[in-house]
Parts: sequence; C-alpha cells; structure tokens
Amino acid sequence: MGQILGEVVIRANSKQLKTKKGSTLNPGGYTRTPHVGPGRVWGQSNEYTVPTIAVVIAADEDVDVIDINNITNATLTWEGDNGVDYMMTDAAPQAPFTVSDSGDITGTFQGNKVERI
Repeated sequence: MGQILGEVVIRANSKQLKTKKGSTLNPGGYTRTPHVGPGRVWGQSNEYTVPTIAVVIAADEDVDVIDINNITNATLTWEGDNGVDYMMTDAAPQAPFTVSDSGDITGTFQGNKVERI
C-alpha cells in the first residue's frame, strides 16, 4: 500500500519554517484559454502561471513576519512524508505575509521554477 501525503516540511534556504497544516504547492505551468465562435472552438491561447507555495506558519516568539517578508532569491524545499520532494528557486513573498491574532502567519511564496528532487 502506498504512502499518501499527510505532512510536509518546508524549508527556506535550508532553515525549516514552522508551518502548520494547510500548505499547498502549485508547480506552475500554462493556463489555457479557449477562444470560441458560434458553436465551435477556434483555438486556445496559453498564459504562463508562476509556481507558488502557500503556507500557514505558527506565530511563535522566534518567528518574525517582517523577516519572512524580507526573504528574497530563496530556495524553498517541500519535503513530503510520502517521499516526494520539490524545490522552488528564486522564491520571494508574492505579497506581504500577514499575522493574525489566531496565532497564524499566512502568505504565498512565488518562484521561477519548481522541480522534483
């Protein structure tokens, strides 16, 4: 029986982030848009979608949202407990991360490329 993904460790430049359940990885690729006419599709156009890793980080006393927002040109790794790992290069926050009174720091990193390692 195979091992289904249940937990993931995310690292930024080899330092583990204190992530909580709910991280998602989008490896990027092309979004296809059909161009339709009367009763038919004439063709499609492609638009590149950048890869992203969305995370929920525990707002612990040693975790600073400003430090997270200052991450640039980072290498992020996604290490799944199912043995499938990915690496994102040139990663930085897509928009500023936010901290809430629920104890969560949330946001999304974007990068240039995701590859399986």
